[in-house]
Parts: sequence; structure tokens; C-alpha cells
Amino acid sequence: MKMTREKTAILLACAALAAAALSCGQGDRPQRSLGTTEMADQEFSDFTTMESDSGRVKWTLEAPVARVYNLRKLLVTDNPKITFYDENGEVTSVLTADKGEYNQVSHDLTALGNVVVTTTEGYTLETESLIMIRELGEIHSEDFVKITRGNDVLTGYGFQGYPELKNVEIKRDVRASLRDEEGLIDEEVRKEKEGKGSGDE
Repeated sequence: MKMTREKTAILLACAALAAAALSCGQGDRPQRSLGTTEMADQEFSDFTTMESDSGRVKWTLEAPVARVYNLRKLLVTDNPKITFYDENGEVTSVLTADKGEYNQVSHDLTALGNVVVTTTEGYTLETESLIMIRELGEIHSEDFVKITRGNDVLTGYGFQGYPELKNVEIKRDVRASLRDEEGLIDEEVRKEKEGKGSGDE
């Protein structure tokens, strides 16, 4: 189900960590990556980097710890915070998670655990995993997602959107509860694609 109305045109932000510009302090010794016994080749504390395009900053990344795994071409960050900017340099959204992984080959970013994206327009996205596919410029999740703004709530499974944060598609089991200023339910939507053959787009 594709949501393009103003009330359901929700953010998704999340975007790309990079291993370039590792301009931060290095720890005393390599540490083990979360979820693996592999020893990191390098560790950086108070890690900060950014991505820019034609002189315009697209996002900045801050993390208390970042680790590099050369064999897997992977950069792993603990508790990453990514701030996104528009063409005028204004903040549009902020992403936080328990862990971030940046693939140095595909340049894809994965955010894992308690992923939360908040926008300056008041939208909040919550899920357990999110991947930014750099080649497509899209953000995807196969997990349960919840998007809220005030009393409005949109939930479902399977998600994709764009960094401009104005279009969101939730793929299945979609439910929306939208309320007007008086607290009345404006719309409720439930859609299940699997096993029910709804047949609509």
C-alpha cells in the first residue's frame, strides 16, 4: 500500500554511513564487534564523519565507537546518530540505532536495534532494522514498522521510502489510524497481501 497523502506521507530517513574520512581518535586496542567473535582491525572513539555532494552536506554521522573489519570490508558503529540535511543545509531528520554497519564495497548502510527516525515535521519512525541501498537511493525494512505523528499511527510490515522523507510504502498488514483535531478517527486501513489475494495495487 502506497501512502502519498500529506497525512501519511511520512519520513523515512535513514541513510548512509561511510568509512571514508576516519578522522577521529584511535583506541588502545581493537575490540570485538557486536554479534561476532572477530577481532576488529581498528577502533576509533568519538567518531565523526559526513557525506557531501557538490559541496552540499547530505548527512553527518556521530558515534562513540567505530570499528573497522578489513576482511569483511565493514565499518561498525555503536549507537550511531545520523543527521540529514536538505538542499538549503537545514536539518530534516535524525536517525538513531543500537548499531550501524557500513559495507565498504556496496556502500549500503544497515541500522540495527531500536531504530528510530524523527523529522523536523514531527514524524517518528520505529523499527528493528533498516537498510539504505545506495545504488537505488532507497531505504528498506522487512520488519514491523510504526510511524506516528501526534495521534496518527501507521503500522505494517515491509517498508521502503526515499531520503526526501515525503513518500512511504508499507507492503503488507497495513493499518492506519488517523485522527482529526477533535480526536475523531479519520481513516482506518487494514491490508493483508499474503494468503488473502486482495488483487489491488
